[in-house]
Amino acid sequence: MKIRTWPEPPYRARTDKISRESGVQSLLVTSPPLPPSLHLQAVNVIDVVNTDVLWNSSVTIDNGCITAVGSQPPRGATVLDLTGHWVSPGLVDMHAHLTFEPRAHQYGAEFGFDEDPSVTLIRGIRNIADAMRVGICLIRDMGGRRRPLALLRAAALSGQFVMPELTTSGEPLCLAGGHGSNFGQTLAEISAARLEELCTHHRLAGHEWLKVMNGPELWADVDLDHIVKVCHAQGLKIAIHAFTPDGIRAAVNSGADTVEHAMVSDADIIKTARTKMTTFVPTYYCSWISLRPRFLYTQSDSEIAHLQYWRDYLVAARQDHIASGLPTLPGTDAGCSPCTFDDYFDELLEFEHWGYSPIETIKAASIKASEVLGRAEKFGSINPRKWANLMVLKQSPTETTTALRNPDLVLLRGSAVVNNLGMRWT
Repeated sequence: MKIRTWPEPPYRARTDKISRESGVQSLLVTSPPLPPSLHLQAVNVIDVVNTDVLWNSSVTIDNGCITAVGSQPPRGATVLDLTGHWVSPGLVDMHAHLTFEPRAHQYGAEFGFDEDPSVTLIRGIRNIADAMRVGICLIRDMGGRRRPLALLRAAALSGQFVMPELTTSGEPLCLAGGHGSNFGQTLAEISAARLEELCTHHRLAGHEWLKVMNGPELWADVDLDHIVKVCHAQGLKIAIHAFTPDGIRAAVNSGADTVEHAMVSDADIIKTARTKMTTFVPTYYCSWISLRPRFLYTQSDSEIAHLQYWRDYLVAARQDHIASGLPTLPGTDAGCSPCTFDDYFDELLEFEHWGYSPIETIKAASIKASEVLGRAEKFGSINPRKWANLMVLKQSPTETTTALRNPDLVLLRGSAVVNNLGMRWT
């Protein structure tokens, strides 16, 4: 009988070197060889920096990064002919809850804030997979339990997994018994020492943001101002949840970096928001889907009243808000039932309905959001030295952002996480 032999694997454990640090022996593993450069040829590149299109251009990718745009393929590169296709930068979700259950209102999907952290971690992994599938490469998590979020963030930073980068806000700061307090943290009284200690622990835990709940229950203006001042002094950015005129006014006046679920129509608030460079994340589509019968049957009368008020307020404020030109960025509230990352494209369509051009909408969803998150050096546009976070599309997203749905290829740091190219993929 003939014995079949197989080629050597690309890497193997090395037994010639042993590490004895801390008295623990471990085998060192050699890394596999790097793949050749990938050259996407004959594609139309969405240039969000200049709000333009680079026609019949190219993108070269090496070791997870973009190395060139509009150049000839380097020697030895794998050339992928994408004639007639479009390439857009990966997307950014400014408001999500990775460790929540987006389908908790549906039969068979249970969720509780006091559940075992291992269960919550599984929810987070599933939600991250959904985000990658639709082309999201950077997520700002707007609140969840500490331990599961810490594990997800550590996984993202480890480089061992192909997954979006995360920036987190941890457990939100809430009024005692108020909205979000079932998974957030509270201060019985505001004092500089206690607040500084909270901010220090929050920052050392790796969070870059602190979310403050200011609605429907409202902080005293003086207390909210104090919270923002102390947190900013420690290098934390502030996102304030607000959906009433009083809550939004206080959020803007306090100097919040972003105001969540909000738009404004009051001329004085608009003027102040311009001065303070406030950014708004309205989660507009979320306000619509949260009033659908398939969700409302699980909600109390008081919660339904809040949701209806919120939706009515956004509709009434929308026209003045958009006309003001205030920075407005897309977020889904994914994870917070009934919202999922699939809602991202419906949120972008709302931007188009308000009068944003498709390319302006993509710009808000990529480079503008990356700038607010302090990630524009590596995220948000198709330029050399940035991560190769790309979406390859059959149709032009400059005509409508619906072209972003069902991409042929999604690359996350150069790795294919969605691939519908079939035999063309080499």
